[in-house]
Amino acid sequence: MSKPFFIILFLAIVQFATAQQVEFFMESSFPAKPLSVENEVAHLFESQMVYPKEELELKKEQEVFVVVHISWDGKVDTIFTNIDENNAFAQEAVRLVRLIVWKKDRIREGKKIENQQIKVTFDPKKYSRFAKKRKVEPVQTAGSQVYIARNLDTSPKVKSYNLVNDYVRENIKYPALALQRVISGSVTVSFVIEKNGMPSNFTVIKPLAGGCNEETIRLLKNIAWEPGIKDGEPVRVQSEYTLNFVHPGNSYR
Repeated sequence: MSKPFFIILFLAIVQFATAQQVEFFMESSFPAKPLSVENEVAHLFESQMVYPKEELELKKEQEVFVVVHISWDGKVDTIFTNIDENNAFAQEAVRLVRLIVWKKDRIREGKKIENQQIKVTFDPKKYSRFAKKRKVEPVQTAGSQVYIARNLDTSPKVKSYNLVNDYVRENIKYPALALQRVISGSVTVSFVIEKNGMPSNFTVIKPLAGGCNEETIRLLKNIAWEPGIKDGEPVRVQSEYTLNFVHPGNSYR
């Protein structure tokens, strides 16, 4: 029996300056929201998408609507697509959507939670452009569980540097607005280190004005990691980083 497909009453489109585009469709008054900051779902898809080989060779395009039901605590209860589940595009779209970390929202608890749709667009020309910019290739092994470091055999490590701070010191650009407004302070960001060592699902836990949040995410986004290992396989790992911004004319510590 084919699974039902829902007519959507409300459309929310999220467009990005990057090559990849992600669209969320919601028919609920209490839709689930990704945990990551705006625009970062597109970055996640760009860094992790694996275009089906045969379809890429034939330059096939495809739009896949992934239907999800997400509970108040951010867990995906059900997931299916508008096309045959054995289709290569459908399987990759589902895999990508499972990589999204969703917010826990107590307001949604006990409410009528409707299904939501996410449109994943496969475009061979766009894919070729952003795939060339990737530092490492995605890892397609099964499983989307996110682990914490203490449950791993080997924790993630920054490639080419001893510490994250070493990379930050070499590459940080103090935001112009923060310099102008004499802003000092700290930004704390949580993120997931994917199986290929690329970070995703950025969330600002402790914000700071003047462009400091954006600069922290920019730095973390460009760091390549050796992935975390559990039972001999790379896994997704929850991580967190705090960056202190010390204005040249300020004594913040």
